[in-house]
Amino acid sequence: MVVNPNSCSGLTGKNWNALFAKFKGIFGDNIKVAFSERPGHGTELTRSLLRKGFSRIIAIGGDGTINGVANGFFEGNTGIHSGRRTSTPRIINPDATIGIVPCGTRNVLVKSLDLPVGIVECCRNFVGGSRRTIDVITASATDPETGNRLPPRIFLNAAEIRFPAEMITRAKKIRGKVKSRTLSTIAAPIATMPSYESNLCEFFVDGRKKSMNMTMGFVANGRFLGGGFMAAPSAEVNDGLLDLVVMKDSGSFKMLDELVNVKGGTYASEDNILYTKARSVLIKSKERQVTVTIDGEPAGVLPTAFQVLPSVLNVVL
Repeated sequence: MVVNPNSCSGLTGKNWNALFAKFKGIFGDNIKVAFSERPGHGTELTRSLLRKGFSRIIAIGGDGTINGVANGFFEGNTGIHSGRRTSTPRIINPDATIGIVPCGTRNVLVKSLDLPVGIVECCRNFVGGSRRTIDVITASATDPETGNRLPPRIFLNAAEIRFPAEMITRAKKIRGKVKSRTLSTIAAPIATMPSYESNLCEFFVDGRKKSMNMTMGFVANGRFLGGGFMAAPSAEVNDGLLDLVVMKDSGSFKMLDELVNVKGGTYASEDNILYTKARSVLIKSKERQVTVTIDGEPAGVLPTAFQVLPSVLNVVL
């Protein structure tokens, strides 16, 4: 088990003895527990455990923790530097399996995977469920400070671009000062919405170029985003494709109406929303710096390249 004790506003760590007693009742006594201590540590722990021969790794935490553990199943993610392409992420052990136990505040991934939302129920599912191989998506974003391409990271659920990504990034900055998740969640959209405008971007969808003014965008493997938004209603985690959703030409107030349609996934007839499937997408901003998050965690800015790695990660569903 790779555990983030700070997940769920620290309740995972505070209640760990009671939680661990429940885990032992389900899995028995032969459990190794590794606690993550800092950002990126879950990835390091997972890689170390897999190289030592562990083949069943359970991620316990929020979507960011699960993303970190999932990245630990891969190596060789050195990305694109100085204009030269290096190796893409490759799986360390193709037979290893990830288990997902939600202990966060959003827990979006379990909804996209149709997993139980309860901790105990997810553990029981890991024991009695069936193993399936799912796709992951790689994101190679750009460092906002240097302009260099960052090493690619994989994600299981979705990348959020522009407005939702900027809200998440702003909320994390506010939370670092006020230490209140509720206040940061309320303050972030209030601070982001009023001056929001669309931004001219170029999209290379399986190599085909499209230019449009983007208000917000999603690159999805799963159907849902935070807040219960069914942003990609046709997404399947094992179809070998990513789902690209782009809201176009929407200012601050028009965006509110369209978000209602996005929440229910009922925008197939909307002219100003692009929804398509692809194997790879490259997105470039032509006007200003645009933020990208993956599975709820800041990943960098545009330009960002997304690519599907089909049927590569074993998950119990």
